[in-house]
Amino acid sequence: MLLSVVKVPCMSAREIIEELPRLTPAELLEVENRLRELQRRTASVAPDAPVRWGEALLEIAGTAEGLPPDFAENHDHYLHGAPKQ
Repeated sequence: MLLSVVKVPCMSAREIIEELPRLTPAELLEVENRLRELQRRTASVAPDAPVRWGEALLEIAGTAEGLPPDFAENHDHYLHGAPKQ
């Protein structure tokens, strides 16, 4: 399973959005399903509240398993081999 709770530094909504093009189709589908679940939950609690995708993304930020503890800060290093910050 791709998503499970692990204590790692959180990525900003902007960082998450920047990473989306690098996900596989299966991972994108999982993200989409999770966002829709969060959207439904928000709508049931506050039906008139606008959907805020950034807030929904932040709810799943930092939940991927098996990542190094500094992944958020050094994601370019792990994904592309750039020097660590």
